[in-house]
Amino acid sequence: MVIGKITSYLALGLVGAFLINAIARPQSALGTGAALQETGTGIASIGMGIGDSLKSIGQGSAKLLDPLFSLRDLINLPSEVQSTGVAGAANASAVAQDQGDTQNRVNTGSNTITWSSGSSASVPSLSAAAKSFYRSRGVSVT
Repeated sequence: MVIGKITSYLALGLVGAFLINAIARPQSALGTGAALQETGTGIASIGMGIGDSLKSIGQGSAKLLDPLFSLRDLINLPSEVQSTGVAGAANASAVAQDQGDTQNRVNTGSNTITWSSGSSASVPSLSAAAKSFYRSRGVSVT
């Protein structure tokens, strides 16, 4: 506590001496200010160097973990381990993809569309609305 009081009085004394010096000898005060500015710039550059060093150390150590994540990506976990019970999670197993593929196939037949020009095309089975659309345009659908 005593040291803190002494330090604060010394700091006030230095500020006071600088102000008296600035009033009494302005040229000397300018030189002192320039020296303090250069000192501040030097301290700032040291701080930036330390920051850059810590940043590069952090990036380097993070890159050390990259092989572990690449190894994890190479390993195919069984579907029981994958989090398919979580809302929004996709079931990526081969069985689920195969079932989804057959469930999405509604139209298994085919229709032939014949235009008035005589050209025709075979297309997958059309819905009743699609057939109605083509017929309303004068196209034959069989």
